[in-house]
Amino acid sequence: MSRLITARGAAVIAAVAVSALALAGCSGAGDPSQTGSAPDTSKLVIGLDSDQAALGYDPVRYGSGQRFFFEGIYDSLFLLDEDGQVVPDLVTSFEYNEDNTQLTLDLDTSATFDDGTALSAELVKENLDARGNPDLSAYNGFASGGQNEISDVTVVDDDTVTLTFAGSQPGFEANLVLPAGAIVGPTGAADRSTLDTTPDGSGPLTVDEEATVKGNSYLLVKKEGSDAAADYPFDSYEFRPVLDPQARVNAVISGEVDLAYITADTQAQVESAGVGLVANGGTVQNIVAFDKTGALGEQWADPRVYQALSMAIDREAFVEAIHPGELPTANALPADNPGYLPELDEEYTYDPDAAKDLLAEAGYPDGFDFTFTISSASQRDLEALQPYWEAIGVNMTLKNAASTEEIFAVVQTEPLGGPLPLTWTNPLGNVFGVLFGFANFHGADNPEIKAAADAYGAATGDEAAQTAALKDLNRAIVDSGWLIPLYEQLAPWAYNAKKVAEPTFPGAEAFPILATIQPAS
Repeated sequence: MSRLITARGAAVIAAVAVSALALAGCSGAGDPSQTGSAPDTSKLVIGLDSDQAALGYDPVRYGSGQRFFFEGIYDSLFLLDEDGQVVPDLVTSFEYNEDNTQLTLDLDTSATFDDGTALSAELVKENLDARGNPDLSAYNGFASGGQNEISDVTVVDDDTVTLTFAGSQPGFEANLVLPAGAIVGPTGAADRSTLDTTPDGSGPLTVDEEATVKGNSYLLVKKEGSDAAADYPFDSYEFRPVLDPQARVNAVISGEVDLAYITADTQAQVESAGVGLVANGGTVQNIVAFDKTGALGEQWADPRVYQALSMAIDREAFVEAIHPGELPTANALPADNPGYLPELDEEYTYDPDAAKDLLAEAGYPDGFDFTFTISSASQRDLEALQPYWEAIGVNMTLKNAASTEEIFAVVQTEPLGGPLPLTWTNPLGNVFGVLFGFANFHGADNPEIKAAADAYGAATGDEAAQTAALKDLNRAIVDSGWLIPLYEQLAPWAYNAKKVAEPTFPGAEAFPILATIQPAS
């Protein structure tokens, strides 16, 4: 069942190209507006940049990038609506205690799984009690010592469960959307290995195993007798992993796929081919400050140092060279966010002389040296930033990480990290889970950031007050240097406009909601 359209309650909050054979089998439909024929709703073929089910069909083994594939198969405690707001799904109502250390969920026990079992509080507890399993990536933050630790899950009655947290967790429901909020049925919950080959969800779609070739093509079909399947306008949905960016573009131009997630630097090619193109922003890539107290060097306690580093970056040239097609920004919040401040782009425009002056005011006229640990994914970015900072006397030595563990450990041992992508669908999650969470090992305080976040949280339902609070939050984050924004990352999609209507997105999400993709009319 799906509650995409009828969710109840209010909310507060990728290796090579695939072969031609793998791409064959779908051609674009005629233009119904010219022929008078009915829209083609037989099958929607989607080309993606990764294998959405490489690890099987356990949704909790994945990150948010796999929501698009799994959302028709599994229902979730909460979900994102079409505006990007967090709303109840398997939850009918929810309530926090006074200090936000407990969250009580009332459940929709009409949801049923393939074996006929209905949702229950015991099943929700069994799901969440697997949070210590290191293979379940989406649960990592819920485990002991995690930034969103759930210390206990208590069954109150058949349809009520209470989550107890290690600390105050306002807005925790935003952590219970897909994938972490997905509830697998009793078979999968009892033995997660069964999900390697067979899904166990209560959603209206399932995997046609006979028509699916793992790693090549996954076909999702509607379950017989599912009333909620009517929310999905196409008869079936085929997901094709097409790892090479140019191959995805070629596939959608040729009509071999109907819809494809492309890269920003291929947008111009898509446009020139006359293929439909839509891009959603909302994810800002940042350098993140780990040491804001001066624990690793007294300069890191001075906001002027971070401001100087920000002003030393020619964002326009940086993006054109490293991330063509993306949007340079000095705002922590994306351009479509109510808290976006155009003046920040002016104040933190490329000005190495002003940056040198700020360093001198802070007591570092000759600059300083520091080390930054990089991965293969971040190397090009940091190599591009290195000469900008060297020009103002700040010499950054780049060190290649020997392991993933070393990358994670730099929150304790180095002053800066990133680039770190942040979306702002859940501002409180970013503030308390990131800025005051894992990126704050040294325990820095910032009253301005906290005050703005608290004001935002207290202004639920008051759009003007929330907008003001978000502007204050944006300003406080940028001026403090807790984040040094670099660019806003776009999520561009190419589509066959003869078959598919222009996709829409839930807030700043890179992926549409599957059920909202409509046939062309």
